[in-house]
Amino acid sequence: MRFQARKLKQGNFEVVGLEKFIEQKIAGWAKKLGFGSAPKKVTVFKASAKKVKAAKTAKKAAKPTAKKTNAPTTIDLLVQKLGSHPKRAQLVKAGKQKDQLLRSLIPLYLAQKLSNVEITSGDTSGFWAEHGVKYLAPNAAKALREHVGYARRTKVGPQITPNGIKYVEAALKGAPLKRAA
Repeated sequence: MRFQARKLKQGNFEVVGLEKFIEQKIAGWAKKLGFGSAPKKVTVFKASAKKVKAAKTAKKAAKPTAKKTNAPTTIDLLVQKLGSHPKRAQLVKAGKQKDQLLRSLIPLYLAQKLSNVEITSGDTSGFWAEHGVKYLAPNAAKALREHVGYARRTKVGPQITPNGIKYVEAALKGAPLKRAA
């Protein structure tokens, strides 16, 4: 490659041919690393700025991408568990009620037999979003926090208690729900 330097206004320099050289090198590295697309063209007139941008782009291109595993997320596990539950329709219908405690307990109810799975308030929110129910994560956390005795905090996250199981099963039967005072 042949480079040529030009002096610009205010004491800056432009190196002609440097951009093309850097782009070719980065494209070669990207191809070796298995990246699909080449980096975008860098257009800066200061030679030192070009080197800095090229170095940053080279660092980004050189980072190996983490292999995506096909491990199911917590929400996927909950949806799968709900799909195999004999009272699936009743659980979804109960979750569409305005009872925030019930909405927070149903994912814990489904996950009671799953080991080492933490059900966060974000997972609860995402679970209900899958079923068309808008339920924000802070509401899920607040419902469990305010209604003591239905779920307890453990190392693995909140776990449903026997009182919580009774509450969910009473909702499935259509019985009027009674909360412990």
